[in-house]
Amino acid sequence: MKHLTAYGDSIVAGYGAPLGHGFVPQLATLLAQKRKSVALPFFNLGQSGMTTFALQSALIYNEAFAESLVDAASICLLIGGDDLIDDLPILLSQNEKEIELALTSSKFEYMKTLIEMKKRTTTPIAVGTIYNPYPATDLAETVVRLYNDLVVIPSAHAVGALIAPIYSAFSGKQPILIEGYSGGIAGKPGRQGVTFPIHPNARGHQVIAEVFASVLP
Repeated sequence: MKHLTAYGDSIVAGYGAPLGHGFVPQLATLLAQKRKSVALPFFNLGQSGMTTFALQSALIYNEAFAESLVDAASICLLIGGDDLIDDLPILLSQNEKEIELALTSSKFEYMKTLIEMKKRTTTPIAVGTIYNPYPATDLAETVVRLYNDLVVIPSAHAVGALIAPIYSAFSGKQPILIEGYSGGIAGKPGRQGVTFPIHPNARGHQVIAEVFASVLP
């Protein structure tokens, strides 16, 4: 049966949204409406902490990840935030050479992940740029933009994937789209008991679904 397959990290898994109301089921509904079909089943393979390397390995060694591409009518990928967290010590060092090496390595892993996906399907893949949850922190803004410009977008272009401009959709709207947003300063706890205000709220998930739906055929 034709279906939507979504890969990625905790955002794809639905963190920040009410249970069952993350962007993936919303995207499935939007795509079904766009195609004038009754419903579009979906496979949500988002996992908290998922990096591009971990996803690449899962596509090779985990049957569920690989087989979810078979008969997929639509595929979306939103990943990279945890890669940036892993590289944070290097990025904070402000050593230009080390940062360049880290981003080159990230691009290599991101590209390999997309290649593993393309080996198994001819279905269009939409890749989401990552948003910056900390717009009041200059380094966060710089790093997220570099990751999108040097890793996500070139990798997508290289394999012919579609680009869902989520970064742009969130830019300037973080206060109304991030769960527990509290000023956009990295390291500052969020409101309403949110320790790390980095995930989309219900409205944020809706926006992500709408952006992916706008680029997927």
